[in-house]
Amino acid sequence: MPTAQILTIGDELLSGDTVNTNLAFLGERLRQLGFEVVRALSVRDRIPEIVAAIGEVSVDLCLVSGGLGPTSDDLTAEAVALAAGVPLVRDAASEAAIAAMFAAMGRPMPDINRKQADLPAGCDVLHNPIGTAPGFAVALPRGSYVACMPGVPREMKRMMTEQVEPRLRRRFALPDIPRRIYRLIGRGESAVAVEIEPILAAARARSPGLAAVYLHYRAATPQVLLILEGLAGEGGARATEEELRSFDAPFQAALRSSLYGIGEAELEVRVLDACRLAGLTLATAESCTGGQVAARLTAIAGASDVFQGGVVAYANAVKTAVLGVAEDTLQTHGAVSEPVARAMAEGARRALGADVAVAITGIAGPGGGTPEKPVGTVDFAVADAEGCMHKRVQLWGDRALIQHVAGIVALKLVWDRLVARGLARVGELDAGGISGERR
Repeated sequence: MPTAQILTIGDELLSGDTVNTNLAFLGERLRQLGFEVVRALSVRDRIPEIVAAIGEVSVDLCLVSGGLGPTSDDLTAEAVALAAGVPLVRDAASEAAIAAMFAAMGRPMPDINRKQADLPAGCDVLHNPIGTAPGFAVALPRGSYVACMPGVPREMKRMMTEQVEPRLRRRFALPDIPRRIYRLIGRGESAVAVEIEPILAAARARSPGLAAVYLHYRAATPQVLLILEGLAGEGGARATEEELRSFDAPFQAALRSSLYGIGEAELEVRVLDACRLAGLTLATAESCTGGQVAARLTAIAGASDVFQGGVVAYANAVKTAVLGVAEDTLQTHGAVSEPVARAMAEGARRALGADVAVAITGIAGPGGGTPEKPVGTVDFAVADAEGCMHKRVQLWGDRALIQHVAGIVALKLVWDRLVARGLARVGELDAGGISGERR
């Protein structure tokens, strides 16, 4: 398996001004391609530090992000040229592409941007269709391949998938690594491990490939991902796709309703897909989450054929006027209560003409809690043609975390309702929907 290093450049990454999401993205892509990432490093915008980080490269591949802009602190091209032992030269095609980008925006190109076309001599230029900074790739004297991309995440991601990855596939003999993802909500890592570790241990005795299967746990509150990978064991044996699929049934039996999906598709995609296949429309009524559930759904392309809309009923007056929650219900039970959650869900379904509606009302904090309803108390309801179900959950954490978790729990309850009605099943999401689902 070829080895790789990730180098992210920028003072803002070390000061905490910018969260280094590029590292996570690049690590995941490399893992899927078949590289073993052995090191990740962040350095400041200083030529000696960048040169030292690249000069220490003893891996097959080094991916670099950041420092390709037009300002005085963007020094990556100069540093990589020094590390490679070549001069910087102005690339005429890149300069023309930068000028064309500004022309398309109806603006003249500032002279300062010409610097972005100064690249290491002999490099392979990586086209940037959505930004002014071209990337580039060079081979170091001792053979390591270095690919440099912008630090702007959307530009880096596009360049990685469209420019860098095809080159890596041509340059390296990349193994085909079977991968299986199991998605859970409702159990912590330790509780999951207790259930699935014995299953995995028993399976390892069945074949050399299964003996080498690597298991990752990924906790992202409130979710846990289990990722099985068919890495090479002794003698190069790898688990096959079919062998990894053999874990589906025992994992489902052990994890039960906490396992909501298998594969790459996330919860909101699965909810929309299941509703689409069943011919159902969906609506939301949110209080403490302030529209986060609606935002998650509408971030998915094509959501409009399922999602009718949402009501952010933060004030009680909105709950009454828009959703039809009775004032005496609010007075008697309080805004955070089962009767209000049910009335909100039923009101959203009625007001927005949806087949299914989910409602959330809770106390996100930091104030507002009582001994009977402490901060983190959240009431959920899901209403459809067959009735209305309610669930109260006690969440923990700060305001942002409570809101985040509540939004995901709401979607999980919609999913559970669809499963209970036989309209959704755990499975992989493909072009035709979730495998095994009733259509």
